[in-house]
Amino acid sequence: MTSNKIDTAIATIRAGGIIAIIDDGRAIPDIDVVMAGELLTEDTMVKMRTLAETDLYVPVSAQRLDDLQINQQPPISIDPLARRTAFTETIGLTNNALDDTSDTSFITVVKALASADHHRDSFTSPGPVTAIRAGEGGVLRRLGHTEAAVDLAVLAGLAPVGVTARTAPSTQPPPNIPIVSISEIVSHRRANEKLVFRVSATRLPTEFGDFEAVAFHDTTTREDHLALTLGDITGDPSPLVRVHSECLTGDALGSLRCDCGAQLRAAMAMIGAEGRGIVLYLRQEGRGIGLANKIRAYELQDGGLDTVDANTHLGFAADLRDFGVGAQMLSDLQVTNLRLLTNNPKKTEGFQAYGLNVVEQLPLTITPSDHNRHYLDTKQQRMGHLL
Repeated sequence: MTSNKIDTAIATIRAGGIIAIIDDGRAIPDIDVVMAGELLTEDTMVKMRTLAETDLYVPVSAQRLDDLQINQQPPISIDPLARRTAFTETIGLTNNALDDTSDTSFITVVKALASADHHRDSFTSPGPVTAIRAGEGGVLRRLGHTEAAVDLAVLAGLAPVGVTARTAPSTQPPPNIPIVSISEIVSHRRANEKLVFRVSATRLPTEFGDFEAVAFHDTTTREDHLALTLGDITGDPSPLVRVHSECLTGDALGSLRCDCGAQLRAAMAMIGAEGRGIVLYLRQEGRGIGLANKIRAYELQDGGLDTVDANTHLGFAADLRDFGVGAQMLSDLQVTNLRLLTNNPKKTEGFQAYGLNVVEQLPLTITPSDHNRHYLDTKQQRMGHLL
């Protein structure tokens, strides 16, 4: 059934039609109507407006925007959710004599974005089109409507440019058009392509057991990640799995500002005691903002902000980690059922969205100290961690 829905969605996009994409990870899902930018017409533009409540936006692959040297808008909102939408500067054509407010002008610019005949000198700013930068790797890296729209255009054999608009909040998609969920696009892509590759493996004895260290390379971010496996990880019961984002200050330097190092050691100890399990060590420092920005966030926390507000002040969402890379690593390790060592329900939801079966979520209990008590309170009260 899922395959038929994906096939129908791809065929509709290829034919210039409109589909609905549902973010099925929410109780009241966000629903976007989407079509291929390459095939946009005045008729489909009118139809999209009747189905949606927002302006039309144009998702474009990061590679295409980089080739055209189209810049991203600086963030203008303090809302961390708004900051996740990577709007570009408005775009027009250098030699466009049309009225920039007309539908014809909008269509002309969108089709030029999708055309290999147009290069960076073809475009100027301001203009009638606002593009949204899709994350590299598409829905395998970020579960967003932007990435889904670009992925479907590419799967349909078209340029990596879409047109999208948000419908009114509802539990029901617009009638009489094909419907596909982001998780179904993820499942289709996971079954047909791969972005994370095993590089090498070796024995790694530790104080917690004799692990095997398996190195992986992420082709989208060019980062290297590590899986530490112990014992038979494919049998029953499902293996313990800890998905740990790199924290240089906590893991290696013994920082007491967070509980990261303590959680890593506790997870390795639990896996060692059971004699089997996996630690995925992902290069996503500071929940994805990088080491330097994490130190900047610490400086802001010294001035009174909590960890969420510090990230927001720097222009980031509270948590930018990507669980897609971990899902692909587990797939390579032939693990689909797991017992997840985490206090974060969103991590469980994230892996389930990528088709993994989290049969149990097990807490990592870390005793707070005077240095990290406020940090842990923020994780509990503002990020939903079960502490």
